[in-house]
Amino acid sequence: MNPDILIKPGTFNLKAFLSGMIFTLIYLLLPVPAQAQFEHKLLSSNLLIEGKVHYGFLYAHHLELEMYNAHFPAFEIAVSQMTYGKFKWERNFNYPIIGITFFYSGLGYNPSLGQAFALMPYINFPLVKNKNLTLGFRFALGLGYLTQRFDRLSNYKNLAIGSHFNAAINLMLEARYRINYYLTLTGGISLQHFSNGSLKLPNYGINVPLINVGFAYRPVKENKNIGDRFYAPVDPFSVIIRRSIEFNLGGMIGWKDMQALLGERFMVFHIYENTMVQISRKSKVGIGFDLSYDPSQVAILEKGGTPVENKLSVVRPGINAAYELMMSRLGFFLNLGGYLGGKEKSNGPLYEKISVQYNFSKNFFASVMLKVHWGRADYIGWGIGYKFDVFYGKKTLK
Repeated sequence: MNPDILIKPGTFNLKAFLSGMIFTLIYLLLPVPAQAQFEHKLLSSNLLIEGKVHYGFLYAHHLELEMYNAHFPAFEIAVSQMTYGKFKWERNFNYPIIGITFFYSGLGYNPSLGQAFALMPYINFPLVKNKNLTLGFRFALGLGYLTQRFDRLSNYKNLAIGSHFNAAINLMLEARYRINYYLTLTGGISLQHFSNGSLKLPNYGINVPLINVGFAYRPVKENKNIGDRFYAPVDPFSVIIRRSIEFNLGGMIGWKDMQALLGERFMVFHIYENTMVQISRKSKVGIGFDLSYDPSQVAILEKGGTPVENKLSVVRPGINAAYELMMSRLGFFLNLGGYLGGKEKSNGPLYEKISVQYNFSKNFFASVMLKVHWGRADYIGWGIGYKFDVFYGKKTLK
């Protein structure tokens, strides 16, 4: 038993009281057969409850957004878990914190811009770590809701966002100082972003740089880290397995709502291939090729006075450098490349792709991709794909 949670006669232990209240309320709601199993899992879950207060401003990255310049607070509450090495990827990334957070900001309470809500799963990667102090990078991605959006009749001043529901992304550099067993002080700088990926225009997006301070509270006892002494220096049988090159082939579709500009919605098609080589336990690098067909480019050319006799002339082949960050069944891809052709060139010769790939079997995967041109979102694509390995070299001991 942890001596910190003992209550001595004639004294009141606030930490033990709060821990007991949270545990008891959840415990009593469960059926009797599930209580024993719940007690074991909760006491070893490394559960954290966090609260943060932010203060920042809206970054006007377009002239049309200057009217929203303001400084304002934001608030966040999160439930998270400190990993302890149960899975291999947790050890590879130095035991990150995973969780889900609820974010709210009034965005300066401008009646045209409205308020922002977001629910975002996240992962916090430790970069520098010692006994009580940790410096980490947090990446959060989820669903955002904005109370106001563009409407050509009732809210024509809002050129930032054309939809209520948007992707919400938070990037944070955070320091965490452990005060005692139960409390951790947190502070950091972050960027909160809302965008719908051009699913509905306008879509300049909302960018909010923020600073924050907060506390994390641990309601139950800690499950200690599993040290690297349990982690083999090489994977089992890796000394006799040949090297391999991985090929990922996939197809995606996306939508662009350009009724405000062209009076139509368009379906976009994207096929691609990534050839990858693993360079560490976490990473792969390689080269990618893709073809994209965006029929809105035909409408743009014709509106500008350029006739398009063959619609396939707007097909844009591309070549890119690819990087993958591996995390269990998830892969996070970044592709930076350039176009090799295509008749419509208003987006420029360069592009970026940010993708999340989930491998639901050895060979098949599903993915979501954001296509970007110099920081400006073009479209979001959803798709599936097939991957396979080609082995080379001899089965010899290293």
